[in-house]
Amino acid sequence: MSKRWNDTGSKLPIILIFGALVHGAYADGYRNPPPTAEGIAKSGANMAFVDDASAISYNPANLSLQTNKSFVVGAAIAQLQTKYTHPILGGYESDDPWQPLPSVYFSTPLGDQGTAVGIGISTPYGQGLAWNASDFSSFIPSPPPPTAGPVPYEASMALINFNPTVSTMLGDKVALGVGLDIMYSAVELKALIPNAPPLDSKGEGDGWGFGSNIGLTWLPTERQRVAFTYRSKVDIDYKGDFTVEGADYGAFGTTINLPNSIGLGYGVQVSESIQIEALIEWLEWSSNKTQPLDAGVYGSNPQENNWNDTVTMGVGGSWRLTDVFAFHAGYSFIETPVPDEAITPLLPDADRHVIGLGLGYTVAGHALDISYAFSIYEARTRPAGAPGDPSGDYDIDSNLVGLTYSYSF
Repeated sequence: MSKRWNDTGSKLPIILIFGALVHGAYADGYRNPPPTAEGIAKSGANMAFVDDASAISYNPANLSLQTNKSFVVGAAIAQLQTKYTHPILGGYESDDPWQPLPSVYFSTPLGDQGTAVGIGISTPYGQGLAWNASDFSSFIPSPPPPTAGPVPYEASMALINFNPTVSTMLGDKVALGVGLDIMYSAVELKALIPNAPPLDSKGEGDGWGFGSNIGLTWLPTERQRVAFTYRSKVDIDYKGDFTVEGADYGAFGTTINLPNSIGLGYGVQVSESIQIEALIEWLEWSSNKTQPLDAGVYGSNPQENNWNDTVTMGVGGSWRLTDVFAFHAGYSFIETPVPDEAITPLLPDADRHVIGLGLGYTVAGHALDISYAFSIYEARTRPAGAPGDPSGDYDIDSNLVGLTYSYSF
């Protein structure tokens, strides 16, 4: 049989105002794609030569290399299609709508001493997926046995990061940038509790998390740059309510750990019109080995994720075609942190190859960029395990478009 999943939004007003809620838009653990069109076109390899206020997200050290004020606003717009084939119940297909991931940045130099400050508001994390509850009721035997567990059919995490940053030159060849990550996030989880008929339950909560980041850029020659970045782990404790069929069933709580990450980039100005850079990045997703989950009167039910650390590698470049047009392209390989035995329909993640292309137009300080990236995901199979485990085959495709406007003045 074939069924279509419905993608529904969370009832989280603050998050929806900023448009940060994404349902399975890209899948890299909980991480979202690069925030700007140029970064998407270069498949994330945008650490060494980023030259506007969006450096706050890529490499904050580069703010001090800029001589003008910079304003950047943009969105990554993503779509995910997933096919899940259960060994007994058959196949399910998704075709989710396009989802926007907005971001905005501003930076300004301070005097002529090579110091700059800025702030970014972005959506670096936020994943989720919703299914029709009626589809998932078929996973509950009738009558349900006493040992039958709840069947989750919707999960979403929405997040906004406020990122104030300062950057300065340490001599003539080294730039240093530091910043804070101030994150507000909300989660919503829905599941069917085995019964005849099944009972609809929902846990929702929100919380704050705090971290820091640092970037270094070294200019060994006029045409080369070496970049280093570190973003600290952020733990967000969510507190809220757990309800069953709309009735209060106690307190809801969980914790999501966003990983430590380390990036190293190298860029070279091949000619006056061509730049090339490479990126390698490590993310400590193993911080999500176990996730606590408190569901009111149903008690504590820790989730065994058993995620792994990952390495992302990419190469990207820009070719200035004329005084006003530039072409961007890139390729990256992104590992999934989710092992075969932990993949679920709510987070259908997989290793993937990303190919990006983009075009930029710049005149009188105004710049407009557009890009497109296509991901080739490796097929996944979750082996059969305990009764009720979502074993079966997973096939994923995604499309990603970037739109960015920036102004240097």
